[in-house]
Amino acid sequence: MNITDYFFVGFAGFFYVLGEYRLAFWISAFGIANHAGAAVKAIVNPDWYMRKRIEANLPVDLFNSGIRSLLVIKVIMIGVLSWAAWRAGMHAGYF
Repeated sequence: MNITDYFFVGFAGFFYVLGEYRLAFWISAFGIANHAGAAVKAIVNPDWYMRKRIEANLPVDLFNSGIRSLLVIKVIMIGVLSWAAWRAGMHAGYF
């Protein structure tokens, strides 16, 4: 997980607790789009993903690029943010 994961979940939860359901919904929705975009970019351009791993001094295995672990994390985060967006959207009257 990286800092954007904490940002989206943290701020959406913060605004949800404050009763700002519309803002919590939109932060969660943006987080879903952000995670989906990163997953698609890593699949479409694996060289970009490998360069980012090298820049971050993460281990690089040429036969197992780590995209599977990235996708698992993204699926989990999209699931959590989808649930949060659904809950906030229900309170905000979007659904």
